[in-house]
Amino acid sequence: MSFSKPRRCLKKAGHEIFPFCLSGANDLPSAWSEFFPRGADTSHPRLSDTGRYFYNSDARRRLSRMLDVVGPIDVAHLHIYHGKLTPAILPVLKARGIPIVHTLHEYKLACPVYTMQRHGTNCDRCVGASVLSSIRHRCKDGSILKSAVMAAEMTVSRMLGDVRLIDRFICVSTFQREIMLRAGLPASKLVTLPNFMKAMPRDTMPGHDGYLLYAGRIEALKGLPTLVNAIVGTGRRLVIAGGGSWVPELRERISNYPNITYLGFQAGRDLQDLIGRSQAVIVPSEWYENCPMTVLEAKASGRPAVASRIGGIPELVRDGIDGFLFDPGDVADLRQALDRLDAADYTKVSENAQTDVRHRFSARMHLAGLLRVYAAAGAGGECDRHRLLAASSDVDPQPFAQN
Repeated sequence: MSFSKPRRCLKKAGHEIFPFCLSGANDLPSAWSEFFPRGADTSHPRLSDTGRYFYNSDARRRLSRMLDVVGPIDVAHLHIYHGKLTPAILPVLKARGIPIVHTLHEYKLACPVYTMQRHGTNCDRCVGASVLSSIRHRCKDGSILKSAVMAAEMTVSRMLGDVRLIDRFICVSTFQREIMLRAGLPASKLVTLPNFMKAMPRDTMPGHDGYLLYAGRIEALKGLPTLVNAIVGTGRRLVIAGGGSWVPELRERISNYPNITYLGFQAGRDLQDLIGRSQAVIVPSEWYENCPMTVLEAKASGRPAVASRIGGIPELVRDGIDGFLFDPGDVADLRQALDRLDAADYTKVSENAQTDVRHRFSARMHLAGLLRVYAAAGAGGECDRHRLLAASSDVDPQPFAQN
């Protein structure tokens, strides 16, 4: 989840937000765009991009000038900034006495390549240990050079204070928090605050059309091979939506099965309609998901999630109550979970899913949690109206300015 949804909650509650992100060719208009720095071009890097990837001095200078214009800031909320804005911005904030909060969207502070994946398999060798393992195993695209650069960036960023200078880290799942503890982050700085979602009104929900839905990236690590194998030969209808590198193989595997349909990438109202008309949303991931929005989107629409028991997913799905869990990669167990779905009181499961979203994953709960984190970081009381700097590497200010 980008910062756009929390931003709307904060603005609605009367907080003032100032964006600071990278400049890019596709930027939308922003009153603060003159202060947005350039970032390293990692797609077609030049020699100058190497230094900027580790330490963006332009970001440091421009942030300082922006803060001179903006005036007092109560708290800085960082999102994905490594390798772009870089930790160069941290001393600027600390020198002005601004508390810093960092939301962790992946495993960057525990894994040099962010994903805790090594050639398609889950891996935790670098967690709390030497990053040299990521180089030895060529974890980034099978390349020693790319892996070495990312390992070096992680080491340099740690030296520059990407843990030491942060006041609070927001983890989106307890699972992620436990990984960060293993990586050496202080327990006193770690807070768990999951993503949130608005539940649909019950009277606007359509009846389901009897198909199962997968919506997400089309990658093997997302469990698509397991899902296809579980559906083949059952007569169940499966609709798959999304894009990714595994699309060609997916098309080949399902070509002889008319009960499995691939729609390509779907978004917005089309995706919402697909979720709303499905019997259930399948989340068969085989990597360490943190707090997948697909699960919350399903529950918000009153659709149970049939999901793998991995990462932060079991924190979102109450097995047999508002969804059904199965062991990742286990075709037989996934089929049993689908049988349990068919045997359940569907109306009750659907109501439980929406109720859980309203109670545990509402915007109101998320906003209250954010304000507690800001207060704990030193940004005044929970009832104060904050002047907030929202910093991210996103090259498009849209998450802050328009969404």
